[in-house]
Amino acid sequence: MMLEDNLHDIYLKLKLYYYRRIFRKISNSEEDSLTALEAFCAEAIYGLGSPTLSEFANFINVSQPNAAYKVSNLEKKGYVNKTESSEDGRIVHLTITDKFMQIYGTSERYVSILTKRLKKKYSAEDVEKFSEIMRDISDNMMTEVNKYLRNKADLPEGVIPGKS
Repeated sequence: MMLEDNLHDIYLKLKLYYYRRIFRKISNSEEDSLTALEAFCAEAIYGLGSPTLSEFANFINVSQPNAAYKVSNLEKKGYVNKTESSEDGRIVHLTITDKFMQIYGTSERYVSILTKRLKKKYSAEDVEKFSEIMRDISDNMMTEVNKYLRNKADLPEGVIPGKS
């Protein structure tokens, strides 16, 4: 298998694991259950690191009113909070709640499982090199996504990416 095939295979399997877990937890019978689209929106908010409504709208390529509607539904269901900036009260940052993290956390647990498996199978040096390569990919080669991400240092005081 070529490198490109391997990267695609890993990416697809990580997504499939997440989808399987999210669909298990989505229940159409409950009033506050997430739809698949809402789950994707909440995950985008989490991944963007406490974006403003404008940043979120820009990322998902919809109008600001459309994004506001999506956020409002997520907020009503208890999956997203709006946090006013301590520096400028006109700016509101979006954060996901612990309720969403209970669903999303299954993916984080899977990453922990994979990490343990890597450490068990490979030498500490190999794991460190793999980690360096993954960091370089994330920091320097994923420019299409990185331009949307907030640097933690740029966040208003008290706002933690992905936390309410």
